[in-house]
Amino acid sequence: MVIDTINGMNDFSSPKYDEHRMVIERLRKKGRNWDFIKYYGKHDEEGLQNKLEQLQEDDMIPEDLNAPIWLGIVRFLHEAEERAQMIEEKIANNRILSRRQDNNLTIPGGSASSWQLYKNKLIGQGWTNDSLKDMENTTISILRKLRVESDNPVKGLTIGHVQSGKTASMAALMAMAADWEFNFFIVLSGTIENLRKQTEDRLMNDLKTSGNLSWERLSKLSLKAGSSHKVSSLLLNKGSRERYLNVCLKNKTRLNDLILWLKDDGNKLSQMRILIIDDESDQGGINTNDVNDSLAERTALNKAIVELVNIQANDGSKPLSMNYVSYTATPYANFLNEASAESLYPRDFVAVLNPAKEYFGAKQIFGLENNEYFRGLPIVREITIDDRDLVDSIHKGEDSYLPDSFEDALHWFLLATSIMRYRKYKKPISMLVHTSQKQIHHQIFAELINDYFRTASKAEIIKKCHLLYEQEKNRFTKEDFEMEFEIYPNKKDVKDYPPFEKIEEELKRLIRQYPSHINVLEDTKRLEYHDGLHLCIDNCANNGINEDLEHVRLAYPDPNAPNYPAPAPAFIVIGGSTLSRGLTIEGLVSTYFLRTTSQADTLLQMGRFFGYRKGYEMLPRIWLTNDTESKFRFMATLEEELREDIETYILEGMGASEYGPKIKNSPKLTWLRITAKNRMQSAEEVDLDFSGTSSQTILFDNDAKIQRHNIEVTENFLNRLGTPNETRNSRGLYWDNVPFQQIMDDFFDKFTFHEQSEFSNIKTFFEWYQRKEAEAGFTNWNVVLAGSGKLDDNNNVKKWEVGGRGVGLIKRTRRGSASGEIINIGVLRAPTDLYADMTKETYELIPREFKLTKDGKAERAQINEQLEEIDQKPPKKSVISELRKAAGIGLTPQLLLYRIDKESKFDRENKENTKEANKRYDLNASEDLIGVSLFVPGYRSGKNLATKLSIRIENPMGESETEEGKE
Repeated sequence: MVIDTINGMNDFSSPKYDEHRMVIERLRKKGRNWDFIKYYGKHDEEGLQNKLEQLQEDDMIPEDLNAPIWLGIVRFLHEAEERAQMIEEKIANNRILSRRQDNNLTIPGGSASSWQLYKNKLIGQGWTNDSLKDMENTTISILRKLRVESDNPVKGLTIGHVQSGKTASMAALMAMAADWEFNFFIVLSGTIENLRKQTEDRLMNDLKTSGNLSWERLSKLSLKAGSSHKVSSLLLNKGSRERYLNVCLKNKTRLNDLILWLKDDGNKLSQMRILIIDDESDQGGINTNDVNDSLAERTALNKAIVELVNIQANDGSKPLSMNYVSYTATPYANFLNEASAESLYPRDFVAVLNPAKEYFGAKQIFGLENNEYFRGLPIVREITIDDRDLVDSIHKGEDSYLPDSFEDALHWFLLATSIMRYRKYKKPISMLVHTSQKQIHHQIFAELINDYFRTASKAEIIKKCHLLYEQEKNRFTKEDFEMEFEIYPNKKDVKDYPPFEKIEEELKRLIRQYPSHINVLEDTKRLEYHDGLHLCIDNCANNGINEDLEHVRLAYPDPNAPNYPAPAPAFIVIGGSTLSRGLTIEGLVSTYFLRTTSQADTLLQMGRFFGYRKGYEMLPRIWLTNDTESKFRFMATLEEELREDIETYILEGMGASEYGPKIKNSPKLTWLRITAKNRMQSAEEVDLDFSGTSSQTILFDNDAKIQRHNIEVTENFLNRLGTPNETRNSRGLYWDNVPFQQIMDDFFDKFTFHEQSEFSNIKTFFEWYQRKEAEAGFTNWNVVLAGSGKLDDNNNVKKWEVGGRGVGLIKRTRRGSASGEIINIGVLRAPTDLYADMTKETYELIPREFKLTKDGKAERAQINEQLEEIDQKPPKKSVISELRKAAGIGLTPQLLLYRIDKESKFDRENKENTKEANKRYDLNASEDLIGVSLFVPGYRSGKNLATKLSIRIENPMGESETEEGKE
């Protein structure tokens, strides 16, 4: 009863209880369950009170934290966590963007079913229960959008991540569909034959098991003489246990041969329930001719795929059902290209795959822009401009020695391989060298690597390796891994670095012989592996076996072979196109990546360093230029925004056909096109939709005149808004019901943004908003002035007099540089400020399931400073939207303003291993800065808020992709 009274009297979310909450959150962070926390490990309230008094004697907790308050906060935080989990689960369990009615298919349960047998294989491969459950739920959700019998093709898109297990998802869908009498499966796989073969072998290995069904591979189908199968020989009658798989190269000749083969027997075609899976659907299959010209021919490949999806036999027969599901990790072209009825646009559904928590993706490796929570793992090393220029000279034949950064990458590969062998790792271990498309350049680097090992003494190599090892152990520690990769499961099992002395013998063995290609035994033509370095050049100039009985291309040993090599074989792989998309590089621990591209999707697909690194999590390293690293971070951010948008649209019930292009309004698009110009045909003058925009200023001119002008503009604007309301946390002010025209006239038209700011192109947004405001149903705006400390409290905080109230200046620090004319603060917005524009009374009226969605990071070191607030994990856009909707302001845009103290100090120390780009310094600004944030409500069911606006996306980059020469 006492606790209920205390709960009724106290708002435990208020800043008054910041320190009290932190004590309990710290216990939760350490993995304590709520049963333990309730009485702090004691049996009852009396024991809890004694424990608290002991802690108070040691000055470890606030003096006024007694048992009733403790129990009240525990209940409050426990309920908040459950509510947050409920929203997250709601999002996690709805991975399909679609209004298409589900069929009534269920998860196959029989032990001999294709799905259950495949699931058992995944269990044997070490898949966690969470990952299996997620795959099963997503797969059945997709299957329920397909049709066992239908007159019209079903078209859908599945979005995964690069190297994240898309092939496993495809196999899962085929296995489930096969159990439900789908009988003919076509996988369109890339444009390179050895990658097609790799996909075919893997899928047959996954699916061909001794169960209820019999799987048969059909390769290179054709009516030409010599084709191994005739369509008339297929067993497709109802009840047949035969299932057929054709993995077809994305090549117009192969596709046309397949189409003619299928059309040859209308009776057989009419018995087929077809599932087409288009792997990497943004590659090769998109119509890149002018979609606005009705007379223009489709590209040959796109035309062939469209014909396949709409296939009809010579006698007019059609298949029982046709289902086309495209898979990609880079869906920009799919969304941005044509969406006519005939096209392959995924009008029926868009599904989102979740990678397992162990996945090393772009977000984990490179971090996100404007985000202090995802800063990236410190495993990226710089290729300097001098080294980049040296590589160019090597390619031209003007220089013939390896850059220092390349030597480091090579030495790290030797070290990582030695560590993995010392730990008895069995699978292949690889280094990737990716500097050019040209075959001649691949050969030059292979010769330089050979020369290096022939000229450098073994003692010199070991000495350099030892020095590098000690540096790298300090640059990326296990503590860094645990801090930057918080969701990684079983972090206690992640192995730390062994002492150098423990791996030295393995290192000596590795370099005992010079590198060589893979030897071929003359009598059996079997590949023979050794315990040294295998040097592979993976391009089509090196197909087959050379005259020296060597296999030059990459070929990993068969894991099922009786003579599997030991210790783990090591490969240095040099190449171009085959390495940039599709090919899996096993045990990748060192990457030297110097190719650049202006195509975002191509850039992400080149990331062979994405994937799973179980057992060697601390060992991967990547060498890149700073420019390329920035591009990867940009793409990681764009990818994350795309997924958050889709989550929001799923919750809103949007149909897949309504989801048009979502283009980030950033000047970076001038040097990184979302996709190649002819694959993003609607991008010069496109239907733009800025709903869901969430932007903040992080770049500022260190110019006192500009900043004084901005302060004056902001002050005048706010003082014209009338009497303000007090924000729920009593730190700031807000004004509601402000007309957009007033914001434009009195603020945006007069304010000066940095030329590289996200707001530098804001006139395009204004044009969209004015056209779509009424149709969207947006209300007038809320304007928030966020502050620090209590309003009107002059203790220790500088105040800004606005609207008759004193608002505390906030503190932000420089990121990446201690000085300079451009100030980058990294992050402006504190997560809770996106719902600061409501009173305590409004907040109290929010349904319980939406209140205080806690998505926090580590405990904050300084409660009263906002520097730590921006370290928190930002709530997902979908969560913010749900909360604002529940508060009755779901259609209210928000303008959020801050005045940043020019004398803001960075009171902590940068960690030794912090990347230079992430280091923090005193702000040292010539004048206070005005920070600006925009939040515009997202999609509302049934509203198409796109409007045609002209936006030029060009590529004035000096560092452009060279496509000369054959792969």
